[in-house]
Amino acid sequence: MVQGQSSIARIGKEVPGDPLIACILFVAQHFGQNFQRGALVALARDERGFLPFHQAEAALDLCFINNERLYARKVRNLARDLPAIIRRTDASCAVLIEAKDGQYLIWEPGAEAPVWADESSVEESYAGQAVAVAADPTAIRAEERPWDEQAKRHWFWSEVRRMRRSFYPVLGAALMINLLGFALPLFTMNVYDRVIPNKAVSSLWVLAVGALLAFAVEFTLRLARSTLLDDLGRDLDVKLSEKIFSKVLNMPLADRRGSTGMLARRVSEFESVRDFFASTTIVLIVDLLFLVLFLIMIAVLAGWLALVPLTIIVVMGVAGYFLQRRMMQASLDNQADMSIQHAMLVEAIGGAETVKSCAAEGQILGQWRRMVDTSARTQAVMRRTGAAAINLATLGQQFSGLALIVGGFYLFDAGKISMGAIIAIVMLAGRSMAPVGQLAFLMTRGRQALTTMASIQQMIEADDERRMGSSALNLTIDTGNISVEGLSFTYPGAVAPSLTDIDIKIEAGERIAIVGRVASGKSTLGRVLCGLYAPEAGNIFIDGLDSRQHSPIYLRSQFRFVGQDAVLFSGSIKQNMQFCAPAATDAELLATLQSIGADRFMGRDETGLDRGTGERGGQLSGGQRGFLTIARALASPSRLLFLDEPTGAMDTQSERLFINALDSAVAKSQTVIIATHREAILQMCDRIIVIDGGRIVADGPRADVLARSTKEPAS
Repeated sequence: MVQGQSSIARIGKEVPGDPLIACILFVAQHFGQNFQRGALVALARDERGFLPFHQAEAALDLCFINNERLYARKVRNLARDLPAIIRRTDASCAVLIEAKDGQYLIWEPGAEAPVWADESSVEESYAGQAVAVAADPTAIRAEERPWDEQAKRHWFWSEVRRMRRSFYPVLGAALMINLLGFALPLFTMNVYDRVIPNKAVSSLWVLAVGALLAFAVEFTLRLARSTLLDDLGRDLDVKLSEKIFSKVLNMPLADRRGSTGMLARRVSEFESVRDFFASTTIVLIVDLLFLVLFLIMIAVLAGWLALVPLTIIVVMGVAGYFLQRRMMQASLDNQADMSIQHAMLVEAIGGAETVKSCAAEGQILGQWRRMVDTSARTQAVMRRTGAAAINLATLGQQFSGLALIVGGFYLFDAGKISMGAIIAIVMLAGRSMAPVGQLAFLMTRGRQALTTMASIQQMIEADDERRMGSSALNLTIDTGNISVEGLSFTYPGAVAPSLTDIDIKIEAGERIAIVGRVASGKSTLGRVLCGLYAPEAGNIFIDGLDSRQHSPIYLRSQFRFVGQDAVLFSGSIKQNMQFCAPAATDAELLATLQSIGADRFMGRDETGLDRGTGERGGQLSGGQRGFLTIARALASPSRLLFLDEPTGAMDTQSERLFINALDSAVAKSQTVIIATHREAILQMCDRIIVIDGGRIVADGPRADVLARSTKEPAS
């Protein structure tokens, strides 16, 4: 216990600011799981910069800790599911470890050790939200688990499972709605068979009032069910969209396939999966279960006539199966067409200036027309198939009503059924055929949803940078000495390697210039060094440890890469700078701009740091964008700064100003590597590396490399 207390104290001091991260840290150590803080950088924060409680499940998943959302308004209801992380009324968090005799063992962030507290005191601060936690030793055998266990980690079913309690009221409402569906047929039968022959007016009104009450309750339940499904859909939308978008952001660049438009289209399609499985299907399942009850009621009232709707149901089910097979192929074609169309739309809008400069509007429009025509043909097949399913359902209902009336006549003539019973069985058959008609249509939609789900699942199953890095150590970069040995790298889909057998050593605090011809591998070396891509062969050692032991997210926070085509996002100057330093104050951001001389161009008008940058920085000049992207990288401390052609868009005066300011803006211990073609940049560097064809052809002090290059004839 003493050892555990010392660990707890260390945890509390390690992250004193964020209570949820502190609790997750405690839980991770409690279960012997490694805590990769770098992975949590990718999770969204609240306005205080803290991890909000609704992100607890995502954070625990990243730490490989099994978890489940608990719906308990009282602390006593949590006793069977401890340990659990709870949210408190002051927006802080705590860990409930165990319960015994009305006492709870609780740990709070910053505490030296857990303490026992009365239930009343814990209840007073409990906000009604909790997440149960448990070790997951079988994670390495996930493929051997049954389907329901694997669903816990499925991108869609895991969220549905966590929200399963919220579906119970929807199921209850659907159950009551179907039960109330018997009201009108029974009312009609009793009126025709008993009220009219006996002219029982008082009984008529009693039955009518009862039926009206049933209608009112059914109407209210339908409204409530619709509202509940809307609320569930909204909650699922938030969680699923965040999960999928987070996956896109944390997918390694080397694993991305297809264009930006195609990827964006795939992300947006999850709503069709949510709508089908989480709203439409749950109601249909209940309706189909009651279909059996409706058929039994028809058999009770009319005997063998129940075979009529049963036969039609079977026929419609078989027809629906063949229709959905046709719909499946059309759905796949449409998905591909829409992805290509969306990709072209994104490229054309984003590159509007280039399109106009090339006077290529007609050419682009012609391609668009051909794509739309192809997509329209595919959608027409889908619409015709869907219409066939709907028309088939209508025909089935009509034939069912006709057959029941004809068959009912013969039973009535034989004295085996009453006139009211004939009307009742027609109504019941109509009610039972309604979900079957939907079934034929929903089978086609279901195949579409499954296709979309499989497409998104492929993306979800790709590597995730949040799970990369050592799972045994929490590593930090203390000095930043780099040793590259035998590094080779080829971009995905490329034939020729961009880097081949690179061997260099870089000491912390060096100022290095990398020069070479166009496409020689200068920028690629920076991307690999800074963790944007992993080495294909060879190793990169940082302070003696392989760079792949570090979380890529943490590595990039310490090794900053500023490409010559770095993007500014829509928003203000302040918002763009806070991408790298979300907690920086206005004074700190302004000081960073001043340190490299960028304040001469930005922040000196009435809008200041609130000045808009436009989409991709379109409201700024090329030089201003260059200054701002570099200032953004300098806004937070790092061990290495790699600048790719930083002065490419600057005039001579601005370049001179930038060079003089940059040397004083970076710390002496911070390594600066600059890929450049400009001679002026070389003056601030004490070492030059020359790359040609992906290989290092020269490396040494600036004076020696420059002297050697002047003696060698140009090739």
